[in-house]
Amino acid sequence: MKRPFRMVIVFVVLAMIGIAFIPKLNVNFTPRYTKPAITISYGLPNSSPDIVERLATSPLENAISQIEGVNKVTSVSNYNNGSIELAFDKGEDMEFRKFEVNSLIRNIYKKLPETMSYPAVEQRGGETQNKSESPILLYSINGPYASYKIKKDVDEYILKPLSAINEIKSTQLTGANELQITVDFDPLKLMRYGLSKSDLVSSLNLFQDRNYPGMIKNAAGQQFYFRSSSELTSLEDLEQAVISNIDGKELYLKDVAKVYVEEQQPIRYTRINGRNAINLQIYAREGVNKIVLAKKIREQIEALQSSMQSDLTILLERDDTEFLNKEMDKIYQRTSLSIIILLVFIFLINRNPKYLVTLFMGIAVNLSITAIIIYALDVELHMYSIAGLTISFGLIVDNAIVMMDHMYRKKNRGIFVALLAASLTTIMALLMVLLLPEDDRRNLSDFSIVVAINLAVSLLIALFFTPALYQLLFKEDMSKTRVFGMLKLRRKVKWFRGYTKTIGFIVRHRKAFIFIVILGFGLPVYKMPLQWEGHEWYNKTIGSDKYQDDIRPITDKILGGALRKFATEVYQGYYYRDVNQTQLTVRATLPMGTTLEDANYVIGKVEEFVDGVKGVDKYITSVDNRTGTVRITFEPEYEFSALPYQLKGRLQARSVDLTGVRWSIQGVGQGFNIGGESGDNQEFGIRMRGYNYDELSRQADILATKLENHKRIQEVKRNEQIGYSYGVVKGNEYVLYFDVDRMAKAGINRGAVTNILTDYTLPNGASASANLNNDRTPIFIKATNAKDFSKYDLMEEALPIDTSRLIKINDYANMVFEEAANEIHKEDRQYLRKIGFKYLGSSKFGAEYRDKMIEEMKYILPIGYEIDTQDQYFRFDKDAKQYGLLGFLIIGIFVICAILFENLKQPFYIIVTIPISFIGLFLIFSLFDFSFDQGGYAAFVMLGGLVVNAAIFIVNDLNNSSLKKYNRAVLKAVVGKAQPIMLTILSTCFGLIPFLLEGENEAFWFSLAIGTIGGLMFSTVAVFLCLPVFLSKKVKTA
Repeated sequence: MKRPFRMVIVFVVLAMIGIAFIPKLNVNFTPRYTKPAITISYGLPNSSPDIVERLATSPLENAISQIEGVNKVTSVSNYNNGSIELAFDKGEDMEFRKFEVNSLIRNIYKKLPETMSYPAVEQRGGETQNKSESPILLYSINGPYASYKIKKDVDEYILKPLSAINEIKSTQLTGANELQITVDFDPLKLMRYGLSKSDLVSSLNLFQDRNYPGMIKNAAGQQFYFRSSSELTSLEDLEQAVISNIDGKELYLKDVAKVYVEEQQPIRYTRINGRNAINLQIYAREGVNKIVLAKKIREQIEALQSSMQSDLTILLERDDTEFLNKEMDKIYQRTSLSIIILLVFIFLINRNPKYLVTLFMGIAVNLSITAIIIYALDVELHMYSIAGLTISFGLIVDNAIVMMDHMYRKKNRGIFVALLAASLTTIMALLMVLLLPEDDRRNLSDFSIVVAINLAVSLLIALFFTPALYQLLFKEDMSKTRVFGMLKLRRKVKWFRGYTKTIGFIVRHRKAFIFIVILGFGLPVYKMPLQWEGHEWYNKTIGSDKYQDDIRPITDKILGGALRKFATEVYQGYYYRDVNQTQLTVRATLPMGTTLEDANYVIGKVEEFVDGVKGVDKYITSVDNRTGTVRITFEPEYEFSALPYQLKGRLQARSVDLTGVRWSIQGVGQGFNIGGESGDNQEFGIRMRGYNYDELSRQADILATKLENHKRIQEVKRNEQIGYSYGVVKGNEYVLYFDVDRMAKAGINRGAVTNILTDYTLPNGASASANLNNDRTPIFIKATNAKDFSKYDLMEEALPIDTSRLIKINDYANMVFEEAANEIHKEDRQYLRKIGFKYLGSSKFGAEYRDKMIEEMKYILPIGYEIDTQDQYFRFDKDAKQYGLLGFLIIGIFVICAILFENLKQPFYIIVTIPISFIGLFLIFSLFDFSFDQGGYAAFVMLGGLVVNAAIFIVNDLNNSSLKKYNRAVLKAVVGKAQPIMLTILSTCFGLIPFLLEGENEAFWFSLAIGTIGGLMFSTVAVFLCLPVFLSKKVKTA
């Protein structure tokens, strides 16, 4: 290089620009990944899922079906409410699509039921809709007055100012009950006046209406609108409401009912460490920086508390972002430690400060220029992308080490072609992740992009900056000739002869060596089926009892190799782990028909059990309708101890004693589910879909009957839950079937009976509202004894049908207790039904029988109806597409190497090193029983690109060799590159050590580091033993 100083200055200036961009980078702990989706939510009071689907969900789906860019429409209809989600293609203008949705809803809303709430339209990520979320901040609030007054002050002084923060998704205040006006009436007294509850409701609504009679003129001749005030100063004003006019005399509300103010019945309970409190929970929007948001909220609440004119005391009970902050600090510390270990290791090996400065400057400049590109591409830095940066340190150093070693030996930059090939193969391996389905790649895409950017920049650094700085710092060494001492030279020659003899021996027995290598990796013989339909020879040999019982256990172990150990002992049990604070979540779901108080009693037993356990930091209880949840967190010193596992085991044993409740205990280790009316999850699931719900139900019954005929299937769930929502159980309801003919003969109409039931039963909500002392207060109208009205009273007691006669409902109707669809699911306007069953025997045989039934049903299903599998358990073939991409990676590496080396045989030898290195990854996970998660798959991807680099450098030296003896040239190329290759492998491994310090508690990081280290260490066998054996030619002996 003619002007190395100028080149160094150019890169230093670029590095300074990059440093200026670092504070502007988008940093977060978790990926801000959201699908472009719009969710429509609506309520329809007093309606079953069937009614909600027919009257609300279907009309809305029909209306929005005309919107362009929608790739999936899913809907769920529940009791009293429903929701529709529209998933859009990436890149859609979501603001415009949201405007379109709102416009269509405005047009159709007048055709929907009057009692239906106006649909709420929200733009959010589709994959998070059914996730259980927890608040980022939890405050307890106290004050020297009633809870409803505290709620009023919180609304005024806290929630209104917080509503200006756009990043807050929602706030929830629990423990404070609003006031309500209760109107207790006597149904018999109303009946004597010829009135019903509906007359009371109509009269109160009319009494409270805000009327605008017209316009009036003042003395100046100006015209103004005027209205009649509806404000009440006391309950006596409401008691004066006119209900009816009987014989010219007005009948007032106080004549037929008792009116009083009371606190509303609680709809949920929230407790901290078993203490009832008024709690404020704050939830963050999906994708926002929670650390920054929590800090902003804390500061604002502190400012509000010091300035507000109220006696409220607000205490921060829990801050979820404290854990996120600690994790981010931990990531930065480990990254710094990784760089330090890397540099110290290289210095100890080389013991040359100038060499170390060159490498350090290369890393610094590389990262600074990468910051510019990351900012320009708006790549987010989170846990996974920072992992990519950390991994990149080793790769950056690798390129610099190889370039400096080549300049030291050859005094030129001729190694660049090999560096280009090595970097391209690694970049291609990383970018293969982008070909995965969107859901599968979301945590790895930024990881791959960051590493690919770093590698691309490192090529420029290796080609221009490193040689220029090397020329400046090693000017004297560039002109020197390498000189070896006699003792050192003899040692090298002796080692080379021994290595030559070893490789020569293996080359002479190359077929046996290849066979051993194949057995080491493994053959998938363990996947062979027990029986093969239509192939009698197979069933009589491999399928025979003799082979299966006596021979197969041995052949599977011998021929299966490391692949079998990994697939059977590690892979089948892998799961995707999230990086969260260690906690246990206990959920109790009670059957339909139970009350909030029932759920509160059951979850109280869990609180009693947890209370006083040493090491538990907090347990936060939430009870809502039939579901209770306790979230248990631990003190820092107990987080990674045996306590969470021990407490989980004790809770599992305790839950077995509380029968009739569906329990779910999640957190550490394998999830635990037991009990409840829905029972355990079914092992096998079959999903059916179609456009007619009744026809789909009929076809589901046909399939269920077929399944029940099998002697190993004892029970079939005909309406199994779709999805994994903890609160969903099978629904049950009482259905009143009227004898229409008998009612007609008696002169009774169904409306009159419905009015009786409305009068005597408890209301589901407020019937009206009143403006009492400038507060909008709900009015609940109920019969005096409505709370005690039972099924027996409904069917057996004589109820007044009118002023002249009493009837028994039992004489004109039959009541049946039926199982009902608790939720109605649709996808792309097709109804979904799931059939679930357990197979008593091998899951393999169960799967085969399930597939056989699916094929039979395909022949008899009407046109437009579909059937497929939906199992609860993880299956290898569902994720096989991820590992199938490794095949495309191998093809890509082959093409790149074939073009650069102009050879078709050498790329094949280079590629063989990849599966050999995988043996190390398989063994390190299976022998030491490590957890395999997202980081493990990232290690697969990384190894696919890293391992071939060493082979490419060796082949490049081989092709540039001037030696006439080919086998000697092969060995010299291997030996010549041994030092830089070992240095690059060890530097990468040492750089990953900080991520092993906390063991398997670290999701992603640990499995990424241990998998990469295991694969790289075993790659030395591939590079220094297998590659020269494959490249060498067999010498014929005379």
